[in-house]
Amino acid sequence: MNPSRRTMLKAGGVTALGALVGPRAVSRGLAATGEDDDADPELRLDNIQGNILGGFNKDAQQLLFFRFGEAARARSWLGSLLPEVATAREVLAFNDSFRAARRRRGSETDAPAAAWTNVALTHAGLAALDLDAEELEAFPEAFREGMVARAAVLGDVDESAPANWVGPFGDGDVHGVVLLAADDEAALARLGRRHRSAMAAAGVTVAFDQPGRAREDQGGHEHFGFRDGISQPGIRGVTERQNADDDGQGVPGQDLLWPGEFVLGYPTQVRTPDPDDGSENESPGPLSASGPDWTVDGSYLVFRRLRQDVAGFRDFVARAAEAQGLSEDQMGAKLVGRYPSGAPLAATELLPGVDTTAGDPSIDAPELLDPEHINDFEFAEDDPDGLVVPRGAHIRKVYPRDDRTTTGREADTQTHRILRRGIPFGRSYDPAAPASSATGAEAAFPDDRGLVFLCYQSSIERQFEFITRTWVNDPDAPTADAGQDPVIAQSDASRTFTLPGGRPDHLSLMQRFVTTTGGAYLFAPSVDGLRRLAGDDEVRPPRRDDRRRRDDRQGPPPRGRRPRRPGGR
Repeated sequence: MNPSRRTMLKAGGVTALGALVGPRAVSRGLAATGEDDDADPELRLDNIQGNILGGFNKDAQQLLFFRFGEAARARSWLGSLLPEVATAREVLAFNDSFRAARRRRGSETDAPAAAWTNVALTHAGLAALDLDAEELEAFPEAFREGMVARAAVLGDVDESAPANWVGPFGDGDVHGVVLLAADDEAALARLGRRHRSAMAAAGVTVAFDQPGRAREDQGGHEHFGFRDGISQPGIRGVTERQNADDDGQGVPGQDLLWPGEFVLGYPTQVRTPDPDDGSENESPGPLSASGPDWTVDGSYLVFRRLRQDVAGFRDFVARAAEAQGLSEDQMGAKLVGRYPSGAPLAATELLPGVDTTAGDPSIDAPELLDPEHINDFEFAEDDPDGLVVPRGAHIRKVYPRDDRTTTGREADTQTHRILRRGIPFGRSYDPAAPASSATGAEAAFPDDRGLVFLCYQSSIERQFEFITRTWVNDPDAPTADAGQDPVIAQSDASRTFTLPGGRPDHLSLMQRFVTTTGGAYLFAPSVDGLRRLAGDDEVRPPRRDDRRRRDDRQGPPPRGRRPRRPGGR
């Protein structure tokens, strides 16, 4: 039997963990090799929009939500936008180049620069392009209805109800969004002006302009002060393998998922666990399919405008920490599952000799923040009772890892993953700053700060909505009496959070720290799909059946299991 990660940590801490991880192994694997049915699929990266698989990763971003005018002019505008649309191949290659330059130079000074454009459309936007009724009806129910109509499913009630949303979102009155990203404000402003001019000329109206900006005072952190975007799923055919002990992972702890979970037309995850040992089955499932044939290589995009009550969150953490006899760092980590630095609570509490009281630098130890360690932990294996990471902690709610949930085990959990592409908006909270220091739109809403939440997936219902409804808002997920997600749950203003061993062990959360102030469900078509929408009927998207298909999501017929490498899950 392979030693568990907990055993290795107790035996020798980070040094032992490093031995378990082994030397770095790199194999990008953009194309399938040989005839192995389990080999990584070849992705059509030149046909997939860039923010989906690569992520723009820019400090300055802008979302121009729009409404179409006359359909023919709208289609013509989409056609003119095609040369501007950044592809996955371009963005992935740039991100690799940027990281290499930063490693070589030790900073981002004189690193490569780029400006990116992507576009996505709502169901109403597709209807405004005069698509025929059969095509429009082929899309899944959640996308057809839109986020406003799904408020009850998502728990958007009271202050978070659509009636209180900003701009056009409460009426569901947007047709799409142009996503813009650049390395600095000046480059973004130039890009934005150019797109606004082209949209106006085509009768496309900008209905809402949503900026996104990395925080200058705490880059890479959201407004509550926690490092964001750390745990992302790996993607077969895209993510390089860096764990020599488990070829099913990128960095240690990052499982590689089949790309059909995020992009239509590719193999998906299999829910059924391997019968031999109860672990997940690594064989591919059926190809993801949704909507008309031209949706291949596209992805569903969820947008949420989430306002954050920083003062309320900090005040609650301070009061709860005092009542529990914990430091504020510890209390915040109990709610989130990580320290502000991103160091996982699961790892810091397990390392021998670490004192996690306030100010102890051990919680920000470089070893814990290294990519090979920052996600290398489990929950059920390391902490089944939630004594270290409470079962209601934010990162445990949104991704239960190996916890058994009400719907299954880890193989099921992996079918609910999303690719997050969020960025903060609004100025950083400063309790000493006078209200008069705000300018422009911020003067009207000085406390309007939060997160532009974006995520991509192949099924809004099975992924984003499932996570929100079945895990985040449910007090009995992943296990009974865990409590609602203390950070992002929306269903009830008055919530509970279970802190095993606490005094008391049930905390009352009498206010929301995050409020929904807008949102939309969109579809990001492929380049060929956009060309088709622009009126080029000669486009023929790849056939869905260019790979053996299977009839249900329960997986392939019985077959031999590929052995796991030592030191795996």
